Amino acid sequence: MALSGGYYSTLAEVLKATTPTLIPGAVDENKKRGNPVEVLPFVQANHTGEYIRWLRKGTTLEDSVANIGIGGQTVFSEAATFSAQTATLRICYLMCKLDKYDNAIWQTVNDYEDAMAEGMMEDVTKVLGTKIIYDDYTYDTNSLQMDGLHAWAATNWGEAWDIDGGETALALEDLRIMKDEMKHGIDCFLMPFCLARQIDRVYRELGIAAMKADTAGALGLISYGPGSEGGRTTFFDEVPIIRSDYMIAEEGDTGQGSNKRAAHTTGTAQYSVFGLKMGQGLLTKGDPGVKVAFGKTEADGEFFNVEYFDRLENYIGKAMRVAAYNQMIVGSKYAIGRVVDVPNSTPVAST
Repeated sequence: MALSGGYYSTLAEVLKATTPTLIPGAVDENKKRGNPVEVLPFVQANHTGEYIRWLRKGTTLEDSVANIGIGGQTVFSEAATFSAQTATLRICYLMCKLDKYDNAIWQTVNDYEDAMAEGMMEDVTKVLGTKIIYDDYTYDTNSLQMDGLHAWAATNWGEAWDIDGGETALALEDLRIMKDEMKHGIDCFLMPFCLARQIDRVYRELGIAAMKADTAGALGLISYGPGSEGGRTTFFDEVPIIRSDYMIAEEGDTGQGSNKRAAHTTGTAQYSVFGLKMGQGLLTKGDPGVKVAFGKTEADGEFFNVEYFDRLENYIGKAMRVAAYNQMIVGSKYAIGRVVDVPNSTPVAST
């Protein structure tokens, strides 16, 4: 039997006389955590021309420093060298049509154009988070990408702070090695959730089998207070651990100076961990850290270039374009450390 609508014959008739309430905005069901955009400092780089350049010291004159006695004769020294680093702002954008809706309807808390602009900026920001990690200008056939963290790290391939995990379990010693070798210091570890959970397990429940065969799990005198059971490891070696959805499963033996670091396709999924030295929020003299430059905007602090097109050919409507001009600046070669090619398995103490 159909449900009664009271005065109305059915509930369907009731609904004809009601107006739905639309809650402002939209809930993001494609939420991604740990976006590098939220981690790294940004610096505005307007009016820099086509390139941003900085110098890294090479050969210094340390060996030329000499002792001299009173009345002695001094000699000239020369031989210092520098390597020039160059970064070009790269463009990514999103452009969408805007229908000619009635302003009387859309100029409300759910303003059509405002909601569209907000959504477009959020989408560009998500893509930028992936680009900051995985873009690689050298292996981009269209030469439109910037160089992301993996691309910059690959320039140090073979150095002590860029470590090949060998497709075996993460060795916690490698994180310590990375920190020791990053001579300007380290501000955070950026890693996928799955590897961070593995570290949680060995410090909370499982222990590390490599410590001693008959006492696996004896991790010293670690004390837990009430309610801290199952807690997460938020620091390792006094360095914050930042968990990121943007650190995805990767293909082994890629991104090591001969090709781009690729998403996982076949075989066992491999993962990476970054150690990062943060840069300063300015184009500062002698800044060794990592930061993201942005430009081509009209006002100070304005990140997105937003443009409206009032008339479109062959279309009754308008358009909106949101663009971001970005590039990574990595002051020192020691600013990015990396462990690559480790699977989602229980960490070990050392290699």
